[in-house]
Amino acid sequence: MTDASLLVHRGREGWLFLTGGTNFVTTLYQRDGGHLPDEALLPWRDAIIERERRSHELGARFAHVVAPEKLTIYGHKQAEPLVDPELAPVIRLAQLFEGEAGAFGWVDLVSPMREYRDKVDLYWRTDTHWTPIGCLLAYETLCEAIGLQRNDELVMRPFRDFKKLMDLGSKLAPQRWEAIREVTWLKDASRVRENAVVRLLETPEFGGEIHVGCHATFRNPQAANRCKVVLFGDSFSSAGPYLLTALLAETVAELEFVWSANVDWRFVRRARPDIVVTQIAERYMALPPNDRFNLRWTEIRQAMRGRRKRFDAWRRAKMDAWRQGSRKTL
Repeated sequence: MTDASLLVHRGREGWLFLTGGTNFVTTLYQRDGGHLPDEALLPWRDAIIERERRSHELGARFAHVVAPEKLTIYGHKQAEPLVDPELAPVIRLAQLFEGEAGAFGWVDLVSPMREYRDKVDLYWRTDTHWTPIGCLLAYETLCEAIGLQRNDELVMRPFRDFKKLMDLGSKLAPQRWEAIREVTWLKDASRVRENAVVRLLETPEFGGEIHVGCHATFRNPQAANRCKVVLFGDSFSSAGPYLLTALLAETVAELEFVWSANVDWRFVRRARPDIVVTQIAERYMALPPNDRFNLRWTEIRQAMRGRRKRFDAWRRAKMDAWRQGSRKTL
């Protein structure tokens, strides 16, 4: 069993922080060495500049959003010094633009989140993701950056309160549950199309493991903004009714969401959006961008992966039934 202390830091006031895992989170806060030094951030700067240029050539506005790591926003809740939050990759990357990040579509979430962090929980204390309030703040900041009229009725959307065992809390012994609020943002918008990868993501037997290549289309005849957005994002956006994708779907006439850290420019040309948004979690920036993503091929590969996993589960069930039957005859 993995030692929880190698993955999770128990901060002050019940705050838990991811420190290890496949993304080596605490090693990302270093200018030299580690898994994301300044030199490794240069490809991200260049990719953002190129994305803005290509979007402009296609007649679309562009925005890039980094969902900050929880340590970047709530680093002052560390029980002992683990990282210097001022060396967060998202802060160092913005500095590489030499004061002109906004000109290339950069959307700063660190400043507004740090302003409100002690007034309300913007992230779950036992998980790595933002709360509905944190997601709403990111949405409002993005709308202001790209000139969208935000939907002020979103604050009145229905919610439910319940206790949940979340990612970081599940790694502790004993496990720690958290009282959470789940807001359903979707009301006027409808998800009119989803691909096989979305259906795999939303099938409980796969546990959310299959997600890259999700593609969902939303339409909203009531939207104040009569435009189309293409959003490339991850689990901070997702394809369901609870996160950033749903908020944007309630704001624009049409939204296409694709789960990917990289852009498929063939898809963008076919979609002909008015706005292109790329969103990525800060810890995933350890992998450099290449924008050679191919949605169609990814859909095929992920569908095949789902079939293999389903077949493997069926085979294991058959083998278990055979072994149990064999024991009864002994």
